Amino acid sequence: MKSVVVIILFVFCHIPSAALASTVLQVTFEQLATSSELIFEGEAIASESTWGSDQSGIHTYVTFRVNEVIKGSAGMHVVLRFLGGTVGEVEMEISGSTLPEVGERGIYFVETLSRFQVNPLYGVDQGHFLVIESLGQQVMTTRSRQVITGFFSDIPVAESGLSNGIALGLSLEESGLHPSGVTAFQFKQKIREYVQDR
Repeated sequence: MKSVVVIILFVFCHIPSAALASTVLQVTFEQLATSSELIFEGEAIASESTWGSDQSGIHTYVTFRVNEVIKGSAGMHVVLRFLGGTVGEVEMEISGSTLPEVGERGIYFVETLSRFQVNPLYGVDQGHFLVIESLGQQVMTTRSRQVITGFFSDIPVAESGLSNGIALGLSLEESGLHPSGVTAFQFKQKIREYVQDR
């Protein structure tokens, strides 16, 4: 039986990497839309984990087939680098940061393509959304698979703080009854509204 070494790093701790912020703040959905350099709908088609040459740990490269660019510019494929992953018997996890899974389809908010981030998605898991089939429609969920049922802009200032993985301004299913939810089309339209208003 193989023994697996698991390294768990917390995003709010300092790690020897200039790209790691000391905290991940909760952001609004509008901030995701207006502050991301690239927003695209796509499918994760490949994932490869390797040791970083700069001694910063394990890095996972996820390749996405781009179905539609909503903001910014990209070719047919985008490769994003995440800190964390598994190489051989060593697994490195970043607390609060979930790697995209091969085969998932989603809408991804990329903070920047010009510098390395622990997680390149804006607000870490807050910028990671999935597209699922529900009642014959393509419906949006958070990365944790909570169905998005609407949007709201009346956000009390007191609510902002550390991230729980979900951006402010999204209404989520409460009942577990799996409502039809916000479609991928409606979700993209809302992003474009915010971007056009800037």
